[in-house]
Amino acid sequence: MTSKSSSNKASLSATDEPAVLDGTHGDCGNDCLNPRRGRPSVAEARLLFDRILEASWQVLLAHGFENFTFDRVARHARIGKATIYSRFAGKTDLMRALLTWRVERQRTQIMAESSAMEPVEAFTFRAQRVLEVLFSPDGMLLERLIDWVDLEAGAGNARGEVYRSALQSIAQEFAELNEAGRASVPNVDLAARFWLEGLLGHARLAASEGAEGLNGRAEWAREYAQFFFRGIDGMVNRS
Repeated sequence: MTSKSSSNKASLSATDEPAVLDGTHGDCGNDCLNPRRGRPSVAEARLLFDRILEASWQVLLAHGFENFTFDRVARHARIGKATIYSRFAGKTDLMRALLTWRVERQRTQIMAESSAMEPVEAFTFRAQRVLEVLFSPDGMLLERLIDWVDLEAGAGNARGEVYRSALQSIAQEFAELNEAGRASVPNVDLAARFWLEGLLGHARLAASEGAEGLNGRAEWAREYAQFFFRGIDGMVNRS
């Protein structure tokens, strides 16, 4: 699933610095021609931060790593390039923020879509959605972004950080189900690890099998969630 490109890495050098810091703008419309006066509110600053990262993601999807530039991001977001550099020191800083933002956004969306479901139904839905995302253009781009942050930005183990964050989120969900009396998960941290390992292991196996392995995601997700929670019930009943 992970794709690495030496040309991509070369084009996004961690030492790439802004060429212009004097307010020179791309085609950014009224935002550049009529800038707001005064400091933005916290909400406005958050919206601008999200706007920059969303534009960055769309530029990566449309043009790839080899053609990613702050000029393109500024044009897509319809802001001045100096506005981007006022929030991100350079491409490395932006890409690391983009990785964190994208992972959290996907997780929040999947969780929100299944928040009203019963536990087995919710985890069935989440397993299916995670598999769909992993094999989507967004998912494949995220894999490349993780590699770039690891290799070019020298983050060390960005993939490990993504996995650790996922484990914490899953364990917290199990703990909340326990507290609400909707499940009885004996060891939430271990259960989270088993759940994630099974899901990612299936994704790798399915990818190795080509189109045949990628079909039937909904059926596999349903059987996996049912098998998982039956195993938990069995552990509780034996204790």
